[in-house]
Amino acid sequence: MRGIRHILILTAIICCNTLQAQEPSDSIPVVSSDSIPTVAPDSVSKPGRLPRKITPVDIDDQKPQITMHYYDKHGNALEEPVRFLAVLDTVTKPKSKPLYPLLNGASIGLNFGDAIFMACGQKYGGFDIWADMSLFNWFFPVVEFGVGFADSTPLKNNYTYKTSPSFYTKIGVNYNFMYKSDPAYQLFAGLRVGFSSFKYDVDNITISDDYWQETEHLSLRGLRASAVYGEFLIGIKVKIVGNFSLGWNGRYHMKFKVNSKSSSTPWYIPGYGANSPFSVAVSAIYSFGQKKRDPEEKK
Repeated sequence: MRGIRHILILTAIICCNTLQAQEPSDSIPVVSSDSIPTVAPDSVSKPGRLPRKITPVDIDDQKPQITMHYYDKHGNALEEPVRFLAVLDTVTKPKSKPLYPLLNGASIGLNFGDAIFMACGQKYGGFDIWADMSLFNWFFPVVEFGVGFADSTPLKNNYTYKTSPSFYTKIGVNYNFMYKSDPAYQLFAGLRVGFSSFKYDVDNITISDDYWQETEHLSLRGLRASAVYGEFLIGIKVKIVGNFSLGWNGRYHMKFKVNSKSSSTPWYIPGYGANSPFSVAVSAIYSFGQKKRDPEEKK
């Protein structure tokens, strides 16, 4: 009986193995892409060389994006296009170069600042016209011609100072800090050298003698003087409409040389002002011949 049992078990095992070999499989074997050799073009014609493997980086969507830059952040064209990763900063240093032509128009202005102060009670002043020329919208040579006069009794002084209308002239240059911007708007600093030759009177000079209780009145008339002085100024120019603009500037004056043919020192100098070293100028300006910048050049 035991022998028959062993024979039956052996027969069952053989039948099971036979059925498993004949049963079709539903699963598909997975083959890794790395295990499939890819033949490079240069290896097709050369048998015997192992095929070269090509990595999938060329179709990797996660790789860093690469771009080309032709301009820096200031709008200046780069000498050569720059290829860099987007996470890097390769902006070049901005160049201080002119963007406008050498001759970029001119302006004529009328300074009426002292008219405003005279309306508020000031007894002296000057009016001048001036003209400048734009060089690259950067530097502006300037020339000024004007007339100054005075008829004032200074506070805490014992005389009346009079200057008949006298001419003065100034030459200088302005530096426009906004030379890359619209020529109708400026922020500038400038220098001037001025000259004036004039006559003046000192009237009603009052001299009191407390001891003798006497008062005398004197006058000095027909006095002559000349002066050379300098100015440093800071100002702005703003377009109002069309070619018309307004300009404001504050000035600091410095006397270089004053020649007087009397012992009296001039209280007022045409173009310079009174004893205060500060003044303010307000101008109405008409500009012409200015060229507009091509929008493509901003890049």
